[in-house]
Amino acid sequence: MRRGDGEDIQDALFDLGCIRNDSSKMPDDVVERLLTLLRNDNMYNSPHAGHLLQFFEFESTRLTDRQKWLCIGFLNAHGDKFSDVHSQQVVIELRYGRYGDYLKMKKPNSQQWKDYQEMQSRRSRK
Repeated sequence: MRRGDGEDIQDALFDLGCIRNDSSKMPDDVVERLLTLLRNDNMYNSPHAGHLLQFFEFESTRLTDRQKWLCIGFLNAHGDKFSDVHSQQVVIELRYGRYGDYLKMKKPNSQQWKDYQEMQSRRSRK
């Protein structure tokens, strides 16, 4: 990321997509570390944050409900902080599922469902 090459970042994310356990689900630590990286104050203005956020679109079918919930919580708390246009667009796509329900959970518990609804309701607040 220091070199500022978006293609290198995308290639690295595609490589991360290959790291799956036997059930073809993404390991928790990959998701947690990406969200931690995105939480860095420098990322809110970075043109590369959108590439990292796209990981959650590309891998949405391989994310567990818990991982989707972590992403939803991240978007609820930090999604409005991104200033780069590409990053903002990806946040919108993740929140509202313009091209599909990326973060829709299969069997959410009551808290997960509440957080999902909060994320979806941000559309009406804008």
